[in-house]
Amino acid sequence: TSRRPSMVSPNHQKLSQEKQLTRSSCSLSVLTPPPGLSQSLLDGSKLSQSLTATGGCEEVVAPADPGDMLLLSNWGIPRVVLEKYRSLGVVRIFEWQAECLTQHRVLEGRNLVYSAPTSAGKTLVAELLILKRVLERRKKALFILPFVSVAKEKMYYLQNLFQEAMMRVEGYMGSTSPAGGFSSLDVAVCTIEKANGLVNRVIEEDKVDQLGIIVVDELHMLGDSHRGYLLELLLTKILYVTSKREKSRKISTEEQRLSDGIQIVGMSATLPNLGTVATWLNAELYCTDFRPVPLMERVKIGNNIYDSTMTLTRQFQPVLQVKGDEDNIVSLCYETVHEGHSVLLFCPSKNWCEKLSETIAREFYQLHRSAAVGNGGFVKASKLLPFALRMEELQEIVDQLKRSPTGLDAVLRRTVPQ
Repeated sequence: TSRRPSMVSPNHQKLSQEKQLTRSSCSLSVLTPPPGLSQSLLDGSKLSQSLTATGGCEEVVAPADPGDMLLLSNWGIPRVVLEKYRSLGVVRIFEWQAECLTQHRVLEGRNLVYSAPTSAGKTLVAELLILKRVLERRKKALFILPFVSVAKEKMYYLQNLFQEAMMRVEGYMGSTSPAGGFSSLDVAVCTIEKANGLVNRVIEEDKVDQLGIIVVDELHMLGDSHRGYLLELLLTKILYVTSKREKSRKISTEEQRLSDGIQIVGMSATLPNLGTVATWLNAELYCTDFRPVPLMERVKIGNNIYDSTMTLTRQFQPVLQVKGDEDNIVSLCYETVHEGHSVLLFCPSKNWCEKLSETIAREFYQLHRSAAVGNGGFVKASKLLPFALRMEELQEIVDQLKRSPTGLDAVLRRTVPQ
């Protein structure tokens, strides 16, 4: 059904009123490090245990445990957002995240480029900086991701995270654009191409003042041969417009420049020339190799398995003999699944991925069938099969995929039922 632009729903009007009331009820100070925390206290092994609780707006949670500076409740996070994080199992930040956030004037708006391994918690740092810029500075945020699927997933996540804080999160991706345009939202989640177009529009309409922070996930996309130039162009325009605006307004103090400017935050796990990029963006640089889960590297050559120093660790004896699987990938997958873990495989091409997935699905399904019914038709246990295929649930997934806008993929039609 179509809606006339002049009509505003009561719920939308109520939400807008609550949003204005929430933001105007007090001078909100968001994301403030616990008193006593400084860069010198972060020695890589232990944080200072001295903390003095301070008062503030009732929207912000006062320190719950003065003895632990890594608790999110000690960082001045709005209560509603803090509860969301708790529901997701996030109660504390890692030491590297505290160090990164307390880099020189980053919380005041200085640009930041940082690198950390996958799953180390890079996005949390960006989320907290967005929260501060939007709620404290009354500015808008731009979150740039390389792919539509990732951008859409991030949009849904941020909507759930920030909705109780009266922050509207919408997406610019594919053919999707939010109703009301950029002026009506607080956080725009975009692909690179859409972000570039949005920045162009903001500059043309002289609304750069509305923008407070730009977060670039997968900053190494700068080096992409097809799309990297767009990201570089976007950031160059922001740097130029910001510099021009400072000169026209005769902004002389660093504090005012950081407060009124556009903060650029870039993160990556694989960018090789971080120092060069940080210099170009006039940003603080932070790097860590911290991993919440240890990474063990192994190399398989023939039936020998070596560690990262190429020291032989064991001989691999494949449990399953699969025609055409000279590298014993199916057996390696089986071994991992048998131990109760999941497997993520990377292949050189899409065709390779599809053929390998069909092979693994077929072999695992054959294990299931051989375990379920013996030669005489009796149910028997199998030492080889560590899991049960829930056929009803698999069929339900297939039915859901059939109802999706793109329909059921041919490869998934052959692999999921198995």
